[in-house]
Amino acid sequence: MPARVKLSAILEALEMQGDETHAFLDRQTGDAVVLSDEELRAAEDGDDVSDYPEWQRDNIEQANLVRADDGSRFVALPDRFEINAWEMMRDFALSVEDEAISGALLDAIQGRGAFRYFKDQVHDRGLAESWHEFRAGRYRQIASDWCEEHRLELDAGA
Repeated sequence: MPARVKLSAILEALEMQGDETHAFLDRQTGDAVVLSDEELRAAEDGDDVSDYPEWQRDNIEQANLVRADDGSRFVALPDRFEINAWEMMRDFALSVEDEAISGALLDAIQGRGAFRYFKDQVHDRGLAESWHEFRAGRYRQIASDWCEEHRLELDAGA
């Protein structure tokens, strides 16, 4: 029987992902692990972990387990493309009742620098708390849907 999965662990791992990091869930322990491209490459290349700093060795050993797995133990968490932060910002902008503010937020997410402009607009208009609550709710829904899809029991209290 797979371990219960802690919502907080999944949310933290989702937040830590980036262009060069990837998150996986260990079905046996219920823990999430975030690994860098470098750590995954070291595992793929069979590098000697003693060639790496001590702080990175555990992650490389974890990457070895992930690389050797047939998909029965480790499963990749949704990545930043699956999460689609731009769509999340658009949906938040559309949820704002004041049409002028909604329009300004929608304008902010167009073109280069969209993420920064959106963040600036949210803060300038006093919507930071509302945005963070909206975003946190979306992340919780993503985590919940992902657990359901992978038949994992979610411990939402943790």
